[in-house]
Amino acid sequence: MKAILLVTHSTMCEGVKESCEMIIGKKENIYTCSLTEEGVDNFRVELTERMETLEKEYKEIIIVTDIPNATPYNECYRYILAHKDSNIYLVTGMNLAMVIELGMLCDLDMETQQLINQIMDTGKISICSL
Repeated sequence: MKAILLVTHSTMCEGVKESCEMIIGKKENIYTCSLTEEGVDNFRVELTERMETLEKEYKEIIIVTDIPNATPYNECYRYILAHKDSNIYLVTGMNLAMVIELGMLCDLDMETQQLINQIMDTGKISICSL
């Protein structure tokens, strides 16, 4: 099974998780990690502890962050670089549609890169103007 880690500024990740689970039901493999006013050093410690715990329990981890090249993304990327032998994937530009699809499809026997491509397409398609 794959773990999903939502990583954002403030509590956005918790709200997205809550909304996702309202729609698709409780998912035991979705986790959150927030960058708060406590600062980057505390965030880095929390992220490292969360990742180490998830790596013990799951074969693969898909991290979804809110903004490309912002602190949550950068710290996740830094972690991945330090753990190159791990099966950790990083996607950015989080929206609810992509997280819902990820939550629904991650339990299927689907190759991870194919799953990531699919949720990225879903995320793009869900952005529209009327």
